[in-house]
Amino acid sequence: MTEANCNDLAAALADVRRAYRLLWGYQKRILHIVAEIREQLGFMPSLIEYQFDTPDQKIEDPRRWMWDALPFSMIGFEAEQGEDRAQRGSRLLYIDVVSDTGLEQEADRCGDKWEPKPDRFQPPEDCRSELRLYILQNSRKRDENFNWHRDVVVEVGHWKAEGTAYKDESTDVLIYGETIDLIELGNRAALAARIDRFHVSAQTLLKALARR
Repeated sequence: MTEANCNDLAAALADVRRAYRLLWGYQKRILHIVAEIREQLGFMPSLIEYQFDTPDQKIEDPRRWMWDALPFSMIGFEAEQGEDRAQRGSRLLYIDVVSDTGLEQEADRCGDKWEPKPDRFQPPEDCRSELRLYILQNSRKRDENFNWHRDVVVEVGHWKAEGTAYKDESTDVLIYGETIDLIELGNRAALAARIDRFHVSAQTLLKALARR
């Protein structure tokens, strides 16, 4: 290996170390954001929804998708409100984290056929890092075995995050969703103010929808 190649490799590996440190900070910040949203809106954590698989002993198989080792790239956090989820009016908060819309777009294009490759993504500057916040409200009393994760969250790919409230006919729940660019959440005060606006809109529109 030539000296130039050694220098190039050393620089590349330094970039990798830098990337890991940035990723650590980003993921730590996401956890704080999720916790503060739950606390501000009065929801208790329940489950995590992984868009890819999660790391396990099989990750050493090179045929496995490397996204399985990067679960925060696309991950959903579920939280519940109300002691009895089967009762009318019980609620679920779903926080959908999309760290790179370029990955999401490529994953949609690939489906399950092949692993999304970063060299096919849109340039990072043309993509976004987003939270999609949803509040789902049970519109009727249900069977005691009702389960938000099993019976409703399976439809998350079809939910709308456009600042509107609507009834999802396939699951018979009321949904309000918004898309928030992480740029809007630069500090704690900005996060609190943005989530307050989300809360006011969700309360107003879901209440009006429930009266129909």
